[in-house]
Amino acid sequence: MEGKGKMARRIRLVSFAWLVIAVAVIASLVFKDAGDPLPVSAQAAEQAPSPMGGRVVILGFDGVEPSIVDAMLSAGKLPNLARLRDNGGSYQRLASSNPPQSPTAWSSFATCKNPGNHGVYDFLRRNPGNYLPGLGFGAMKQPELAPDGTLVSPAAFTNYRKGETFWAVAGAAGLATKLLVVPFAYPVERIAGGTMLCGLDVPDIRGTQSTYFALSDRFDRVESVPGGLRIPIRFEGGAATVMVPGIRNPATRQFVEVPLKLMHDRESRAVAFDLAGQTAKLAEHTWSEWLEWTFEISPQFSVRAISRLHVLEAAEHVRLYMTCLQMHPRAPLAPISNPDDYAGQLADRYGLYKTVGWRFDTKGLQQDDLTEEVFLDDVRQTMAWQETLTLDELSISPFRLMVSAWTATDRVAHMFWRYRDPKHPLYNEEGAQKYGGAVEETYAKMDDIVGKVSAKLGPDDLLMVMSDHGFHSFRKGFSINTWLIRNGYLTVKDQTDAATAFTNTKYLEAFDWTRSKAYGLGLGSIFLNLKGREGQGIVAPEESAALLAEIRQKLLDVKDPETGDNVFRAVYTKADVYKGIAEADAPDLQVGYADGYQTEKASAAGAAPKDLFAPNDDKWSGEHAASDVADTPGILFANRPMEPNAAIIDLGVTALAFLKVRPPADFEGKSLLK
Repeated sequence: MEGKGKMARRIRLVSFAWLVIAVAVIASLVFKDAGDPLPVSAQAAEQAPSPMGGRVVILGFDGVEPSIVDAMLSAGKLPNLARLRDNGGSYQRLASSNPPQSPTAWSSFATCKNPGNHGVYDFLRRNPGNYLPGLGFGAMKQPELAPDGTLVSPAAFTNYRKGETFWAVAGAAGLATKLLVVPFAYPVERIAGGTMLCGLDVPDIRGTQSTYFALSDRFDRVESVPGGLRIPIRFEGGAATVMVPGIRNPATRQFVEVPLKLMHDRESRAVAFDLAGQTAKLAEHTWSEWLEWTFEISPQFSVRAISRLHVLEAAEHVRLYMTCLQMHPRAPLAPISNPDDYAGQLADRYGLYKTVGWRFDTKGLQQDDLTEEVFLDDVRQTMAWQETLTLDELSISPFRLMVSAWTATDRVAHMFWRYRDPKHPLYNEEGAQKYGGAVEETYAKMDDIVGKVSAKLGPDDLLMVMSDHGFHSFRKGFSINTWLIRNGYLTVKDQTDAATAFTNTKYLEAFDWTRSKAYGLGLGSIFLNLKGREGQGIVAPEESAALLAEIRQKLLDVKDPETGDNVFRAVYTKADVYKGIAEADAPDLQVGYADGYQTEKASAAGAAPKDLFAPNDDKWSGEHAASDVADTPGILFANRPMEPNAAIIDLGVTALAFLKVRPPADFEGKSLLK
């Protein structure tokens, strides 16, 4: 979210400044490629093919649904993508990963491997020894301090993904690379001659994917809600001080707090604030500029952060929304760019900007602490910022491979599908009239970006436009663990009647493992309680194949009692789809839901709710995470013909083939070049 006027002025100044630099200091812009360095001006890089060979540009748009693209193409609403397809290019479905979840799919994109070899299967993963779940793609380690308060070890993020990325292969071959906010490409990769700004996976300073703040004089206590923190404002004479908790002190485990002073002006319906001397007065329905925070953990160590405020209400009552406390790009808690100072350079270029990977606050909207209008305004601003970054980086310095990605297309589909599906429990005509085209708006912006990028490429450059998976409606939740209980495969502690047993306790903590054969965790994974693998396993390895076949067939026979529809299109076994160095972590069964169905949230978190089915009354109304991969492809456009039957693991191999770089032998994808 950038201040529109301020950002526009900065962009004009930056563009002019870079033009002057390009003309005056051509020799400073150098291709880092095999052979002698070759000076190339930014203007030449923009308008002409490189004498060192064509460039590869991959534009990724998370979660674009092909059927919507087809309809918009037919209606003439995606003219740039149509031009890309029709003027010597191509368009086809892009097979996703199994499951078609973003962490899994983007990991397959990066490594050109299937999940059996990169090891990312779900948003959650379990420890088979004690059954405890954790994040499926990585974890943040907070900084450690010595007793005197000095820093012993900095914060660091560990990515569980195995395998080398195709851009690292290109970099090792001496080619300059640019990675701009690519999902699940964190932590930073130190690629010589490479430029990288990390995206999805970058946490806030608390180490979470995103924890927002809601402040109001209507709140009577501090309350944690999913994805956020509600804090009461207690005005006295129109003034109040709110203590905002930032990062935990590693020694005390208490949150370090910073005061935010607020002044309420009812007559003008505005709120003024003072944060350590940063002051402004905000009218209703307006954003602040970026606020800069300093949380002092010790006299020797402080953590800097940024956030923005939005005034939702300022008449009789005050209601404020504040973004999560994001890493400061000039002093990040953990590295977020390569080189380290690139993040700060972008702040100098454009002003402060979002650094958190989960760029859109879906939880704030789900909890009604953020409105649809504010959410969509944020989407427009953030997509525009990424567009500006991408267009500038096409011209500012030479490269041979660029990947730039947008996640707004996915987040808007998750949150606004309820307004495009008349069968969804939250559908209503008024909302459909207002927001029914929200998904299409992001696709139209995608098309606009493609047109602007295409105009900057030369005839020798390869452009690919892709999405990692498609989308479906999420009308009804199905509890895998409840189904396993009802069918005698899972047992709740101290409950003996399988027809009525249930538990709302999450994280697999309420099950009797001495009497349980299988359990579900995550958005579509089922594991056997296997002897020798699980800590209290009871299923003998020689019995596992027959048991899996039995569970699989029973799941395929499950029908929705209200409609008679099949709940699952497919159920995949580990032996069928997961082979490789990371197959030990794979689920034994991966379900593939039919359109309209997904795993009920509590079941995904390791509980077993009372009801087998539940209507999805959540604003998170579109989904893909455990849909059948065969029914959830993404899209692939290219500015030249491509071989058919493209898969997400093929794109990196295609890029390397175009750049004449031999892919590693363990890459599973194929080149799509004709």
